Amino acid sequence: MISFIIPLVIVVGVLAWVLRPGKSPTTPRRVGILATVIPPVVVAIAAIVFQLVHNTAGKTWVSDISNTCFIAGLGLIGVAILASVGFAFSHKGEVAKGIGFGICIAIILSIMEFGLLEWLGGI
Repeated sequence: MISFIIPLVIVVGVLAWVLRPGKSPTTPRRVGILATVIPPVVVAIAAIVFQLVHNTAGKTWVSDISNTCFIAGLGLIGVAILASVGFAFSHKGEVAKGIGFGICIAIILSIMEFGLLEWLGGI
């Protein structure tokens, strides 16, 4: 598993550096970043809250609801990738770059969420 995560983090870091918004990002890029990052953040927070509630009940495994929320967050990232490709084909480059940068942030968040959920689940 680690042999897969380390190259993924390196690739995401390089993409985030290439797609970084700069000192004064345009409004479409800022909106693209926010529209891409906010839904996975909300789903990640819900997954962690459900796992914490699951742990307070004395159960020591990863909650099914937390797993479902994690998979839903990955689905949101997949939809964002398709949206970025769609905006790139329609020649809306600033929005596509903003969504791409937001995808990088969302992937890093998902990796951290995965580790935190596994740690809370006792695995």
